[in-house]
Amino acid sequence: MKFDDIVLPTYVINLETRTDRYQHIREQFHGKEEFDLCITAACTGENSRVGLWNSIVQVIKLAEQQDDEVILLCEDDHTFTSFYNRDFLFKNILEAAGQGAEILSGGIGGFNHAVPLTGNRYWVDSFWCSQFLVLYKPIFKKILDADFQSHDTADGILSEITSHKMVLYPFVSVQTDFGYSDVTDKNNNKRGLIDEYFSTTSARLEKYQHIYNQYLNKKRS
Repeated sequence: MKFDDIVLPTYVINLETRTDRYQHIREQFHGKEEFDLCITAACTGENSRVGLWNSIVQVIKLAEQQDDEVILLCEDDHTFTSFYNRDFLFKNILEAAGQGAEILSGGIGGFNHAVPLTGNRYWVDSFWCSQFLVLYKPIFKKILDADFQSHDTADGILSEITSHKMVLYPFVSVQTDFGYSDVTDKNNNKRGLIDEYFSTTSARLEKYQHIYNQYLNKKRS
């Protein structure tokens, strides 16, 4: 299937004071015409977690105004990996929709349990990190209706409000460590922690994939 004419509505959350992140995310999407990029000013709140959630709600309201069926939601520390290509992403977006996905992540920093659905896509019961999320229309209302509290996290609530969550593997997205975090205090205290999250999670899924491929090979033989 050709994806030449498909353009994905893409909303990026950026704190206006974080000009380094703004420049970074502009560079990430430069030349990628498959994304219709809209950089939105991040909201503030009781704390940074509330601010991020309010920003997500703001994006969902914009998406509903535009009558979007599926969107890409990014934070400004998203970074494409070498595994990214348009056809791989769009093929998985369509296939995941056919399997009832409400969230498809491009890369995560942790999970509890995962089940392989294909060679490159896994169902997960929960996920950490929300820098690159494909969100399908069925989850829009759930986000708007969620009772987010000041101690909650965006990835935690998103994990709770739907069981239809998937992640791509290999990851097409990771977070760049800017040396500080706008949301998680813990990540400010240890440099390189974000990279460690993603590398450890990728290694876990690599083991899952190895087992899955072994199973398929035995089934075919």
